[in-house]
Amino acid sequence: MALVRFLFGMGEAGAFPIATRSLSRWMLPSERGFAQGVTHAGSRLGGALTPALVVLLIARYGWRAPFLCFGIVGAIWAALWYWYYRDAPGQHKSVNAAERDLIHSFLGGSAESGGHAVPWRRIFSAPRMWTLSAMYFCYAYNVGMYLVWYPKYLNAARGFSLERMGLYASLPLLAGTAGDLLGGWSSDILVRRFGGLKNARRTVAVTGFLMASASIVPACFTANPLWSVGFSAAAMFGLELTVGVSWAITLDIGGAYAGSVSSVMNTFGNIGGATASALSAYLVKFYGWTAPFLVVAALCLVAAGLFLRIDAGKRIVEA
Repeated sequence: MALVRFLFGMGEAGAFPIATRSLSRWMLPSERGFAQGVTHAGSRLGGALTPALVVLLIARYGWRAPFLCFGIVGAIWAALWYWYYRDAPGQHKSVNAAERDLIHSFLGGSAESGGHAVPWRRIFSAPRMWTLSAMYFCYAYNVGMYLVWYPKYLNAARGFSLERMGLYASLPLLAGTAGDLLGGWSSDILVRRFGGLKNARRTVAVTGFLMASASIVPACFTANPLWSVGFSAAAMFGLELTVGVSWAITLDIGGAYAGSVSSVMNTFGNIGGATASALSAYLVKFYGWTAPFLVVAALCLVAAGLFLRIDAGKRIVEA
C-alpha cells in the first residue's frame, strides 16, 4: 500500500502542471483565472464527495471497494481524455477558424506545440519564481492539513461519529469548490475592468488568505462543533479563493513555459502538503489539536505577505 501511494503521488503530481501548460495554449489572459478555478474546483468537488462515498462503499462492500471503483473510473477517464484532447487549437477538429484566429491574436506561437528547450536557468534565477513557490508552499501546507487531518480532527477532537464525520468533513471542501470558482472569476473580471494583471491577481489572493486566517482562529476555540465546521468552511473558502489566481500567475509569467514554471511551484506545494501531513501529527501529540490549526492561520498571513511581492504582469521568459 505504501508503494502504491508513492507511485500514485508521482503520477498525480503532473496533473496540474500539465493542465496549466494545456490552458496556456487554449485560454486568453482574461480567461485564465476562471479556467484555473474550474480545474481546481473539480478537484475540490471530488474531494468533498469522496468521504461520504467512501464511508458508504466501505459499509456495504468492504474497504477494498473504494479502491477498485476509483481505479476503474480513473482508467475510463484517461481513455476518454486521450481520445478527445489535443495539445493545440490547430489540431482539434471542433475548433473553427474564427476561434483559432482569436486565440492566435492573443497568444501567437505559444498556442501551438513547440520543441524549444526549457530555459531552466532563467526560471530558477528569477526571484518571483521563488516568491511564488514559497507562497504556494504555505497554501499547500494549509490545504494539506484539511485534506489529511480534518476528518480525524472532527472524530477525535469534536466527537463526530464516522457517519457524521464523513458528511461534515465534506462541507469545507464544498466551500472550497465555491472559492475556486469565485476566486478565478473575480480575478478575471478585475483584469478586464482595470487592464492590469498585477493588482487583479494580488487583490483576490491577499483577500482570500486574510479571510482564511481570520476564520481559522474562531474555528479552533469555539465550543460548538457545528460552529467550528462553519468557520472551517469559511477558512477553506478563503484558501481556495487564492488557488485559481496562483495557477493563473504561472500562465501570466511563464508564457510558453507555463508548464515548467507551474511544475516548480507545484513541487514546493507538494513539499508543503507532505510537511503538513507529518508535522501535524507531532503537533497534535505534544500540543493538542489547536496547535496545527494555529500554524495554518500563521502561514496564511505569511502567504498574504508573499503575494504582495508577486507581479503577474511581468514574464520570467519572453517567447
